[in-house]
Amino acid sequence: MLAAIKNTTKPAAEWIAGGVPITMMMNLEKRNGKMKPVIRKALVELDGAPFKYFASKRDEWAKQTAYVYPGPIQYWGPTEVCDQTTKTLQLEQA
Repeated sequence: MLAAIKNTTKPAAEWIAGGVPITMMMNLEKRNGKMKPVIRKALVELDGAPFKYFASKRDEWAKQTAYVYPGPIQYWGPTEVCDQTTKTLQLEQA
């Protein structure tokens, strides 16, 4: 089983915890002449909002430091700290 959390773009009180059998994420692929269970590759969506944002900032980021470190995941404390989503999720939801 793999732990899964849904609704992570909403406040933590609205998150939904669950589990997913790892076998549900697997496909059979031929490897070295034999069929093997593997987790399917997840390629970057070049037409998706997160990559388009990255591409628009590429030249700027090549010349200057613009790294953002939000710190470790916070499970308690002020809402502005605990309920932050990742930049990727923010861009996908926009």
